[in-house]
Formats: sequence, structure tokens, C-alpha cells
Amino acid sequence: MVTLLIGAGLIILGIVVITHDRRTFLSGLLPFLGLLTWLTGLIPVWLASTLFVIVLPLGILGEVLTHDGYWLLSRYGTSTKGYFFLVGGFLVMVFAPLFPVLWLLWRSVLIVKLMLAIYGYVAVLIDAYLLATVINALPLTIKPTKILILGAGLIEGGVGPVLRRRLLGGLALYQCFPKAELIMSGGQGDDEPEPEAVAMHRFARQKGVPESAIRLETNSTNTATNLSEAKRFINSGDRVVLVTSDYHLLRSLLYARRQGVNCQGLAVHTPHFTFTCNAFIRELGAYTIIHRYLIPLGLVLVIILCLI
Repeated sequence: MVTLLIGAGLIILGIVVITHDRRTFLSGLLPFLGLLTWLTGLIPVWLASTLFVIVLPLGILGEVLTHDGYWLLSRYGTSTKGYFFLVGGFLVMVFAPLFPVLWLLWRSVLIVKLMLAIYGYVAVLIDAYLLATVINALPLTIKPTKILILGAGLIEGGVGPVLRRRLLGGLALYQCFPKAELIMSGGQGDDEPEPEAVAMHRFARQKGVPESAIRLETNSTNTATNLSEAKRFINSGDRVVLVTSDYHLLRSLLYARRQGVNCQGLAVHTPHFTFTCNAFIRELGAYTIIHRYLIPLGLVLVIILCLI
């Protein structure tokens, strides 16, 4: 009964966070922990952990690492990095079905306990980040006055598949709210002939968007500066929708929140499964760098609890 109450409390707290401002990692972490706590009160702990904490993130991580290793070896030949990803990804996938065996037979062995605890911590981060991304991709509840489309790398000097999908998603929203302004945000990389925003502007004009409806931000170099530079086009009373790829959504909204840009997100689907998983893992890595002190501290606390 106590376990079920704790789980319900975490879920309710998560709903409060989501209602207030869902642009936070807690919007995924609290409901996930609540659901996991609930399940541990209804079914064996090892089964709940295996189904919702271990198998899903391990399967995704292992598949992506293996694919990356194969791609690196096939494209660049023999390399330490390629073999590391290929072998490491395969071992990660193999570990998934072994988890319940290790839990049932050797969980009292210190090294096994530490290994399961460390992986469990990482897996919770992956699952919670994924859930927070899904929650922030829920349908919009505002009528935008500004539509901020984030840039992506140009391919052969033009709009590539990822950026094209972001633009089409933003323009489709603009068609529903034609009084809104479009903010094209993207600077010029070292390998790009022009700022991304300029190519985005040209794409929008070719689709019939009037010049008066477009604002260009051409100074940014990454996601954080996308938001800081685009702020000059946003007024305090504006209702902003940020448009970007699904895997990129949560981190973009977190930066927006840090920059004081009040907005909701529109996630544009990325169809290639492996690319999406790969990009999602990179996003989680970038998020870890943002919280380079807090996340390692959490891992240290988990290890200490295992040793007690």
C-alpha cells in the first residue's frame, strides 16, 4: 500500500510540473519514477525493472552503437572507434536478457550490484528523457503569434532533409495562423556557403510566404545561441511555438526556458529510425554536459546506496 501511495504521489507531482511548465526533465522523470514505483508494488521488482528500465534503453542503445560501428567500418575501413562501437553495441544488446539472470542469481555480489545500479541509473535517465520529450511533443494549447524554426546543417549548399522537414512543419503551422510571424534561426557553419536562415528564407518565399512575415536570425552557431539571438524578435506578450526535429525538441525547449523565452514546441517527425535513435542519444549526451555536475552527483549517490 505504501509503495502504491508513493507511486501515486510521484505521478501527481509530475502532473503538477507538467501543468505549470512541461519544459523540464522532471516532466518525464517524476511520472516515470511514479509508474515504476507503482509497478514494483504490483509485480516483482526484477520484472518491472527488466521491462521498463533495462530492455528498452539497452536495446535502443545497443542497436544504435552497433549500426554506427558497422557504418564507420564500411565507410572508413578498419578503425579503433568503429570496432569499439560495433563490439560495444553488440555486448550491450547481449547484456539485456542477462539482466534478470544477474538480478536473480548474483545480485548480492558487490560487483554485480554496482554494475546493475550504474546501468539502472543511466537507463532511468534515458527513459525519463524520452518520456519528457514525448510529453513536450503533445498538441499545442496556444495560438502562436511567432513561429520560431530552428536551423539545421545545409547539404551541398541547400536545404537538406532534416531542415526541410522543420520548414514544412513550421509552414504548415503558419498556414493555420497566417497572422503569425516566422523567425528563421540559423547562422553559417564553416562548411556552409551562407547562413542557414538565408536558405530557410528562400525556401519559405518559394512556398509563397510573404516577405513581411519573415524575420531572419543569422548569427547563431548552436541551439543555445539560436534562442538567445532569436529573442530580439520576441516580445513579452508573444505566444511562441518552437519548431524543430523530434529528437531535438526537449533540449531546445530547455534552452528556451533558460533564456526566458515562453514557448511550446512542435516536434517534426524524423522518419529514419536509426538516425533518430542516434541523434536522440547525442541529445542526451548534450543534456548530460549541461548538467555535468548534477548527473554525476546522482550516480555517486546511487553507488553509495549500493555500498550501504
